[in-house]
Amino acid sequence: MYILLAIFIFGLLIFIHELGHFLAARICGVHVLEFAIGMGPKLFSVTSKKTGTLYSIRLFPLGGYVSMLGENGMEAVQGSNGENGEANILINTEEPESDEEKSLFESEQTKEAEAQPAEPDMRSYSNQSVWRRMFISLAGPFMNVVLGFLLMLVFVVTTAVNNPLGTNQVAAFFVTYNAQEEYGGLQENDYIHKVDGTLLQSYAQLEKLVAESESNRFSLEVRRLVTEGETSRIENVILTDVFLDETILKEQFDYSLSEKTGLQVNDTVVKVNSTSVHTQNELAYEIMNQGWKDLNLTVIRNGQELVLEDVQVPRFEDSGAAFGDVDFQVWAEKPAKEGGTMPSIGVLLKHSWFRSVSTIKMVYDSLVGLFTQRFGVEAVSGPVGITQTISTVAKTGFLNVLYLVVVISINLGIMNLLPIPGLDGGHLLIYIIEAIRRKPMKKELEGMINFIGLILLLTLAVLIAVKDIINL
Repeated sequence: MYILLAIFIFGLLIFIHELGHFLAARICGVHVLEFAIGMGPKLFSVTSKKTGTLYSIRLFPLGGYVSMLGENGMEAVQGSNGENGEANILINTEEPESDEEKSLFESEQTKEAEAQPAEPDMRSYSNQSVWRRMFISLAGPFMNVVLGFLLMLVFVVTTAVNNPLGTNQVAAFFVTYNAQEEYGGLQENDYIHKVDGTLLQSYAQLEKLVAESESNRFSLEVRRLVTEGETSRIENVILTDVFLDETILKEQFDYSLSEKTGLQVNDTVVKVNSTSVHTQNELAYEIMNQGWKDLNLTVIRNGQELVLEDVQVPRFEDSGAAFGDVDFQVWAEKPAKEGGTMPSIGVLLKHSWFRSVSTIKMVYDSLVGLFTQRFGVEAVSGPVGITQTISTVAKTGFLNVLYLVVVISINLGIMNLLPIPGLDGGHLLIYIIEAIRRKPMKKELEGMINFIGLILLLTLAVLIAVKDIINL
C-alpha cells in the first residue's frame, strides 16, 4: 500500500510538472507530439483527433515528458508546401554519386526552392523565440512550486484547526529536569510547562515560586518526548504533589541556554544572523539550520531593535551533521474571533507563504550543505529512499504525508531549475547565453551537451538507487 501511495504521489507531481510544459507549449502555439506520464513501454495511449497529440501512460512511474515538434533542434522544421496543410520536416537525403547527377540535383533543388519557398513552421519548438522557449522550460518547475504553495495552504489551515499557529515572539523558556533517575514522576529531559496551572516562563519564575511556597509541593504539567517504534510525539503529563526546594532545583533542573545567553521573554525575534524570520516555523528552521554555532539574534524588545550576540541553543547531531535545537516556546497567533481558535485569513496566508519560502530555502541550504560537505552523501535519496520515507511518515497521519508532498513538490521544482544539462535549468542556461549573444548555440553542440547531461543524471540516479536499496 505504501508503494502504491508513493507511485500515486510521484505520478501526481510528474503530471503537474509536465502539464506546465504542455500548457505553456499550447499557449505559444507549439505542436505537442506526445504527453507521457512514466517512462519505458506504453501501457495505455490515446490520440486526440483535434490536435493529433498522443497521450500515454508508460510502464515505469519515475518520470514523464512532453515531446514537441522540433524540440531536439536537429531537424529543420518548415512550413507546408502541400495541400493538406501538414508541416514537412526536411531531412538529409542521399547525395548523387556523379558530378553530373549532383549538378542536376542542385539545379532541381534551386528551382523548387524558388518556385515554392518554404517558411519556418511556427508550430515547431525550435522555431520559437528564445523568450518563448525559456517560458516553456520554466513552466514545469513553476507548476511544481505553485502546487507546493497551494498544498501548504491546505496544510496550514488544517493544522490550525487543532493546533494554534506560532508567532516569532518568545513566550517561555524551557526549564528541564536533567537527572537520570526518576523523581516524583519526572523523567530525564521533561520540561515544565505549567506550575499549579500557571505557564512557567523562566527558571527565575520557578525559583521565586519555590522560595515563596509554604508547603513546597506543586502540581506540574510537563511536556515529554515519547518514542514508539519509528515515530515520536510530545505528550502532556500531569504530576501532583511534587516536592521542590532550592537544593533540588540546583541539582536536578536546568534552564535554557538561550535564556542564559541573552534572550528574554516577550522578545520578538526578527532575524537569525542575517536571515529574516516572521513565524514560529521560520524561526525554528533557522535555529535548527544555523544554531550549531553561536547566533546573532536581532530582536524587538520594548519597542526597540537590539542585536543579541553569541546567543547559544542546545545542539545535536544527526547523520553526522550538527544542528541547533529550540529551547523556548513562542506565543500563539490571536484568533480572528473572540472565543474562537482559528486565526484570520490574512494570518493563514502569511504562514502559508513564509512556510513555503522556508521550504524553498531548505532545498537551497541542503544543496549548499552537500557541496560544502556539511552533509554526507547518505543524506541524498532517490525514489527508493523517498518511498521508504513516505511509508514511515504515512504511519504518523495524513497531515505529515501532506507536508512531505509539499516538500517533494517544491524540491522537484527547485532541483529542475539547477543549471545542469538535461534539466530544465540546463535548457534555461543555454537560452540565457543565446539571449546575451543574440545568436543561438549550434544545434549539434546543444544536443551533445544535453545528451551528456542526461547520461550523467541517469548514472547518478542509478548510484543513488543502489545506495537506497543497500540501506533498506
